[in-house]
Amino acid sequence: SWYLVVFPGVNISTAEVFSHPDLPRNTTPIDWQHYTFDATQNDCQKIVCKSQPEVAKLLQWLLHYAPSRMTGTGACVFATFSDPDQAKAVQQALPGNWHGFVAKGVNTSPLQLKLQEMS
Repeated sequence: SWYLVVFPGVNISTAEVFSHPDLPRNTTPIDWQHYTFDATQNDCQKIVCKSQPEVAKLLQWLLHYAPSRMTGTGACVFATFSDPDQAKAVQQALPGNWHGFVAKGVNTSPLQLKLQEMS
């Protein structure tokens, strides 16, 4: 997979997101052996989109091109692509106030691989 990661130009306080009373506290853990993008969600996304309209606007824009979601507590948003050229084309179409980069996904963290080599 290829990812377009976009910064919408706003900052998010992780402490505020995690202390928000509407943040779900009982989400079922992800079963990584049966993971699919469509079967999961970012619990922080709704909270951030309500308080930061620019993040919501970016998400709606990216969803026209590919499945998209907020990273962690934000403010960056990513879209997933199977073709790097598609990701780069969407990156080129970003409005001037948003900045992004394209990255290739990996199934296993390079750090985890190095740690396995050392043991």
